[in-house]
Amino acid sequence: MGLLSDIKDKLFRRKLQEEMARSSPKGNGSQQPINTDNARCILILFPADSSADRKVIDKWVDSHRKQGQKIKIAGFFNQDVGETNFGFPVISPKSLNWYGIPKEESLVEIKRVDCDLLFRLGPVIHKELDYLATIQRAALKVGPFKKDVETPYHLQFDASRAESIRDQLTAIEQIFSFTNANSTT
Repeated sequence: MGLLSDIKDKLFRRKLQEEMARSSPKGNGSQQPINTDNARCILILFPADSSADRKVIDKWVDSHRKQGQKIKIAGFFNQDVGETNFGFPVISPKSLNWYGIPKEESLVEIKRVDCDLLFRLGPVIHKELDYLATIQRAALKVGPFKKDVETPYHLQFDASRAESIRDQLTAIEQIFSFTNANSTT
C-alpha cells in the first residue's frame, strides 16, 4: 500500500509542477495592484464540507461585493455529493483520477471563471485545492503559507494561526489593510 501511495503522490506532484511551470500571472501592466476593492472578479476556493463554513463564505461574499465586481466560489467536498446543487462548482473524490488530479470534465466550470484575485482557504495541506489554485489564472493568488514548499501563491497568510474559514478571511483582509495595495494609493 505504501508503494502505491508513493507512486500516486509522485505523479500528483509531477502534474502540479507541470501546471506551476505553465501558469503565469496575467499581467496587469501599469494598473494599480490588485486588491479586494478593485478586483474585477474574486474566486474563493475552499473546503466545502461544513455547512457553517459555506454560510461564512456566503456572508463574506454578500458583505464584500462591490458594484461591478463578481465574487465566485468553488468548493471541495471530501465525500461524493451526488447531483446536489450548491450554487457553485464542486470537486469531490468522484471528480479525481486515480492519483488525485481533478478530471478535465470536472474543471470546465471552474476554469471558465475569469478572475484577477484568487483566495485559497482551508488547511495548510490540501493538495486538491492547491491544484485548483495552480491551474486557475489570476493576477494575484492568496493562500496559506507553507514552509520550504513551492506554492502558486503570491501572497501567503499563516493558516496555522487562523484555522477557521472566518479567521482566514479576516487574516487576508488584515494583510490587504497593511499593504500599499489599496484603492486610495
